[in-house]
Amino acid sequence: MTGRNGSSRNERTLTLAGGAARQLGIGVQTLHYYEREQLIPPPERTETGYRLYTTDQIGRVAFIRKAQSLGLSLAEIREILRLAERGSCPCGRVQQTLSEKLDEVNEKLRELRSFRRELAVLVARSGESNARHGDAHICSIVEGAQSISSAPSFLLSNRADRRRSAGRKK
Repeated sequence: MTGRNGSSRNERTLTLAGGAARQLGIGVQTLHYYEREQLIPPPERTETGYRLYTTDQIGRVAFIRKAQSLGLSLAEIREILRLAERGSCPCGRVQQTLSEKLDEVNEKLRELRSFRRELAVLVARSGESNARHGDAHICSIVEGAQSISSAPSFLLSNRADRRRSAGRKK
């Protein structure tokens, strides 16, 4: 980006936050968040205080977004970026982290398959349960069911919290 007087700053391309955010497909607040979290260095500022992002900073944010899409947390990404800044190749660490995530996904899939089998049996029997337990306090399907031991913990935890926080975002 050139300055208001038409001159370029050290022949570098500088982009205002809004333009950088549009280019990356994210919100301006996401850029500010990455800056606060020290995932990107603080951008230069115009005389009026607007942030100006370099091509390198935009590329770094693109890397962060792609790493997130692979399931890496911001803490893991921060570690990878620090390794790269120190001159170390972070690919070994990335491979190790992705391998661990694959193990986690495989475990969750095993849990889900088991849960699905037990849930399918419950659904198939729920008609019988409903007919036999007409004196249920609330719901004969739930009251007559055996607890499903294989319910994945990630399905059970914080479900109400997620709904509450989703309602606040609206």
